[in-house]
Amino acid sequence: MAVEPTPRRRRLGMEVRLARLHRGWSVEEAANELGYSSASTISKIENGTQGIKLQQLPHFFAVLEITSPVVQEAWREMVRNARDRTWHQQYPGVADDPLGDYLANLEIADGLFIWSPVAVHGLLQDDDYELAVIIAGRAWKSDADIQRFITVRRNSRRAALSRKTPLPIWAVLTEAQLRQEVGGRATVRAQVLHLIELASTHRNIVIQVIPLSHGAHAGCDGPFMAWTFPTGHDSVTIEGMKTALHLNDPATVADYRTTSDHLKTDALPPRESLELLAQIAKDLS
Repeated sequence: MAVEPTPRRRRLGMEVRLARLHRGWSVEEAANELGYSSASTISKIENGTQGIKLQQLPHFFAVLEITSPVVQEAWREMVRNARDRTWHQQYPGVADDPLGDYLANLEIADGLFIWSPVAVHGLLQDDDYELAVIIAGRAWKSDADIQRFITVRRNSRRAALSRKTPLPIWAVLTEAQLRQEVGGRATVRAQVLHLIELASTHRNIVIQVIPLSHGAHAGCDGPFMAWTFPTGHDSVTIEGMKTALHLNDPATVADYRTTSDHLKTDALPPRESLELLAQIAKDLS
């Protein structure tokens, strides 16, 4: 029976596909090993249009050789919550794909690296800066559309920063973007002070800044987010205005991990980055 391909179901389907590929099985072989009469059933599970019941998981674990207790519990959580109505489902048309997958990742991931060199990433924005970025970024049809989008963004930020197990966030920014007077000098100064507060009061948040004097850096090819998950199947997201590219190939993810490591090296260490942030705030006074 077809079900809604929610972000959690799609994530679980990806985990099933990767486990199948690790075993070297085709869809047909996986169907046979798991006891399904049709390969299409496995295809539906992998694309999130057919669910898995909690009582079926031990069989999946045994056949696919999922032995790690951490990974097994991650699968259970995705099955338990596959049908739950999350807060962002209250905003159809705003929190649909690709934003829905991003919001689900925020709930599931156990680590996030952010390289967002044009504007401060939404998770790290304060309200006035966020409003200036959102208004400037699109041709909005109405003030109501703007407000609905802002509500989703702020709820996602609140949820991510108040998780029971805080999401570790490591962000690298550039001095150039922090001196760009988004919303005016007072607004960007308040944003810089907000970054200082986040890095100073949240032990799970690390912020580094690449100074203007550094020149070319490892992130010249563009922004990305690198996610880690309890299952070990990490991914990279590259966002556009209307779409997002989710990269799961291990070799590709490893390349982006290398880039993130280089960015951390290109940037000032966290303590010196805080000092630079304080200087930028002073300059904007």
